[in-house]
Amino acid sequence: MAGIYQPGEEKVLSGAYSFLKSFIEEQTTPGLRGKLALPIVADWGPIGEFVRVRNKQAAVNIFGEVEDFDLIWADSIRPSSISIRPTQVLLYRLAGASAKKAFLILVGPSGDCIRVEAKYEGEFGNRLKVAVQPNLMDAALIDILIYLDAELVESQTGATNAELVAAFAGSEYVTLTKISDELPIPNAGTNLADGDSGKSVEATKYTDYLDKLITKKGEYGVFTLGVADAALNAAAQDWTDEQRYKGNYIKFVFGGDANRDKNKADIIQASKDANHMAVINVGSGVKWRGKTYSSSKVAVYIASLAAAMPLNYTMALYITNFDEVTVEWDQDTDLIDLIEAGTLMLNKDNDKVIIQEPVNTLTVPGPDQSSDFGKIRVVDTFDSILLAEEEAGKEWIRKQPNTNSPARRAAFCQMMKEKVFAPLAAIEVIAPDYEYMEDPLYYGQDAIYTPKRSAGHFVAGFRHQDALEKIYTYNKAK
Repeated sequence: MAGIYQPGEEKVLSGAYSFLKSFIEEQTTPGLRGKLALPIVADWGPIGEFVRVRNKQAAVNIFGEVEDFDLIWADSIRPSSISIRPTQVLLYRLAGASAKKAFLILVGPSGDCIRVEAKYEGEFGNRLKVAVQPNLMDAALIDILIYLDAELVESQTGATNAELVAAFAGSEYVTLTKISDELPIPNAGTNLADGDSGKSVEATKYTDYLDKLITKKGEYGVFTLGVADAALNAAAQDWTDEQRYKGNYIKFVFGGDANRDKNKADIIQASKDANHMAVINVGSGVKWRGKTYSSSKVAVYIASLAAAMPLNYTMALYITNFDEVTVEWDQDTDLIDLIEAGTLMLNKDNDKVIIQEPVNTLTVPGPDQSSDFGKIRVVDTFDSILLAEEEAGKEWIRKQPNTNSPARRAAFCQMMKEKVFAPLAAIEVIAPDYEYMEDPLYYGQDAIYTPKRSAGHFVAGFRHQDALEKIYTYNKAK
């Protein structure tokens, strides 16, 4: 945003008020960070298994083209020096009860002889074609050729059906099962059929996914379901809260369908219902490269960005590659209402689609919380410190010899300052006046508690450094 401001006025929307807006845009220098997890619905690939990938091509090689992949790696079309993308994506294919593998029965002179089945369930298998021909070098051998559309992707040779089955044992495309000993009759090529991707996924499959995601602690920091189902998203919010209580400092991103994206009251209510510092409600749909995406799909993009954004960067005014937002809200009323309710909104700024305010859904802070917890960057900082403290603490406990002496506790405090807080201060995520010390409630002349002999109690003090997201310039003309 840009415009005129009055001295003493505090703007809601990020921007450079007066002539410094370009300064903000220049500071949006991307980098790399983080891990993302999400379930996908695909036409190919293993079902019910976690698969780690580091780039879009690796994902496509395993699962085929999936709409979510375009959104995860939407910024990859930018030069790598200015592109924010996750370092690892944990994918998990879901499929409904209708999912089936495509297949074909090869026939011999007397009847069926070999069943050819796609390796995975899905419509992708219907694109596979099987041709049978005599081997040109040895008439006693049979060649079976596998085509993907018109491209030959695999061929194997055998003298018996058992040999052909064994030859395709490591195939990336098909599995063969012997029905009889008769060799198949040569043919010019026949497609596999009846493959079904199972794209109508039962709600229970998503809850099963969350149950399995529990086992992947440490392999992702942000996740989304990528669906508009309000009940599923509410369940994921509750699950996120439970996981964070257990020390799994994750964040959940969600959105709605096209109808919700047009209904201001529904968007606001979804944010109010969540009211959680680790839950991000995306309120904007977009148009991009001829397609329209509801906010539940834009949530995939935001989740990827949130996972990858460096701790000392901000999403405020971040320029996306999208062409349009599906709804342009009034910037003086509606947009402010949505953001103040805790909704992450995209907005049209001249000819660019930008992320307006990097907020989560927390607007009514609970005990031991402040309004600052409603900003994504602040929560990222706290989560990073908590996780780093825990990991450093566990590593310190493993060091031998291990004694709970004043000298060793003092050394532990120094280690925490050097390993956890100094690196964050160096990149200006926290202020340089951080401290880590023994808890005076347990140690020293004024202690009021007696620590257990095997326990150490410490206090960390730090001030988070927020991003420069609003610039005010008081211009005086002489």
